[in-house]
Amino acid sequence: MHKVTSLRSRATNMKRFIFIFAAAVTMAMLAGPAVAQKGRSQGDHKTPLELQYERERQAQEENERTYNETMKRLKSQAPTTGVSDPWANVRPANDSKSKR
Repeated sequence: MHKVTSLRSRATNMKRFIFIFAAAVTMAMLAGPAVAQKGRSQGDHKTPLELQYERERQAQEENERTYNETMKRLKSQAPTTGVSDPWANVRPANDSKSKR
């Protein structure tokens, strides 16, 4: 009789283990979509497209910063003496301003 009771308690314990294990697996499977809907937090990795956009934005900011520094440097330089005429070598020498 002792063996029969022992077998029944083992079977009951095994059923209880299977039930608890199945409940845990079911809860884990149901929690997956909820976590996915929550969205990403700030610490997560960025997608390759987001990384590309960030690199392009940083490059554009660097170009603008360099351009602005160059423009400030050129404005601070002394102005050129006299009137600058880039077409002076192209016009004929006898052309006067009154003919225009």
